[in-house]
Amino acid sequence: MAHASEKRIQLRGLYVYQRLPMETACKKVGVPRSTGNRWKQEAADKGDDWETVRAAVALGDDNFNTLSKKLLEDYLVQHQATMDQLRDATTMSARDRAETLASMSDSFNKTMVSFKRLSPDLDRQAVQLDVLQRFVSFAQGKFPQHLQALAEMLEPFGEELAKVR
Repeated sequence: MAHASEKRIQLRGLYVYQRLPMETACKKVGVPRSTGNRWKQEAADKGDDWETVRAAVALGDDNFNTLSKKLLEDYLVQHQATMDQLRDATTMSARDRAETLASMSDSFNKTMVSFKRLSPDLDRQAVQLDVLQRFVSFAQGKFPQHLQALAEMLEPFGEELAKVR
């Protein structure tokens, strides 16, 4: 039974943009799941990978961005708590401490690399904040007489940076 191309387009939209499970999308369109899977595979064979587009849509979703920010925040809180425990651990051997630090460093680096890929906007903001902090430290050390003027400019400049996309 031949289905209209509109059904294919509708199925793709439900699956990719509304991120419905394939089974649910097929039921809404009124086609068997096997047909939906075949259409999806045929599209992939022609260069239209529904999974890739679906993932890209999810990455741009505000809910995803909020979730990724929350996950990063939770990770950083846990990382800091572990560092505090490590600092307070007086009975830990030097070898165990070094292994724990190496493991935490690896975990931190992997987390940050992943997060940079998932949320380049937050990564950009992190770089901006780092540059501002370095500039303030530089000014404190080299030009302390200008700190008052710098302090007056930093907040409005921060607002300008936030507008940059």
